[in-house]
Amino acid sequence: MALKCCLALGAMLAAGHALALEALDESSLSDVTGQAQGLRYTSEFDARIDSITYIDDDGLAGGEVGTISMSPVRVYTPTNRPVQVDLEVRDVGGEKALVFTNRDLPFEVEVGSIAINNQSLGGYGQGNFQIGSGDSLVTYLYAGGYQGNGLKLDIEIPASMSYDTWIEDEGARFTTTVDFSDPYNPSSGGIVLKDITFDLVGEGLRIGLPTVTGGNINFYNARIGDDVLNSVALRDINLQPGGYLLVKNARGAAEYGLEFDAVVKAGSSLDYVYIAGAVDGDYPSADVFEMSAGIVLASDYEVNGMRMNLDGERGLVFDFDTNDATSGVTANVIVQDFTLMRSDKVATTVNPISLGTMDIQMNLSNASYLQVEGH
Repeated sequence: MALKCCLALGAMLAAGHALALEALDESSLSDVTGQAQGLRYTSEFDARIDSITYIDDDGLAGGEVGTISMSPVRVYTPTNRPVQVDLEVRDVGGEKALVFTNRDLPFEVEVGSIAINNQSLGGYGQGNFQIGSGDSLVTYLYAGGYQGNGLKLDIEIPASMSYDTWIEDEGARFTTTVDFSDPYNPSSGGIVLKDITFDLVGEGLRIGLPTVTGGNINFYNARIGDDVLNSVALRDINLQPGGYLLVKNARGAAEYGLEFDAVVKAGSSLDYVYIAGAVDGDYPSADVFEMSAGIVLASDYEVNGMRMNLDGERGLVFDFDTNDATSGVTANVIVQDFTLMRSDKVATTVNPISLGTMDIQMNLSNASYLQVEGH
């Protein structure tokens, strides 16, 4: 075989044939295309941490030192079910983006105990991740946040994605399934979170809240053991652009702690649905009933100067500066189209009769507070 190859090459050279590289002109180059396939990461892991503790070194207004802790913490993948992530650089709407695609995200989290000042609130877990064949969770990462010097994220969650969360206390486990489907329109559902931004600004960390158009999040089958209590669904979620969360250092020079400002923009809306009865493969059905209402912000929902401190005596405390008259929460919330219906009638009933409308003028003063302790 080698002899035949040598003879063929010798014949070509003898016949005066020559092999050479030639420069291509621009018109020829314009027909040349290529494709970068990107990278794929596959990993299995089992990470364990004995304890994670946050310490408020001066408590509340110089009170006792307070702590919040999680122990032990375990983050892992199920046996023989690795996390797989495809990574590529892509042009998305005229912007360069790092694109992360997850077709399976079997990410299990277990926290044995969440405790405030060593008093437990119970344990927490998350797992049983499911996603439909051919679907994927896609995250787009862009340079340039709200002010051009941060980061921006878009996240696309498909309708077929779901996972379980649970809280366990004194041996009893309370479980909820988080689901993104639309039971009345199988071709719809899911949620797209656009323009989540992260910027370091003069006052602290500014997190731009996502813009959402028509998203769905369901909290199905809240249950103790196998006994279903109820379900709650947030449907047709619409968040207007411009909302944000501002995380700041405590205001006093010698103070430890955090302070928050937040805005959810006027015109943001969703349908709130309370569901009585177990949600299963037959839902919507004659055995499941719904109470629903549309919620609309008629003004910006504003949180100004909310403080978070951990105190060794009072626990986790959210409050406001009583010396600052601008601190507090304000909003005008419209709750309308209250309906009570059998779930299998919801999609077929035209102009259902409403129970009425509520116009809520919310104003939490700077004397308001929330205190959370373990037991």
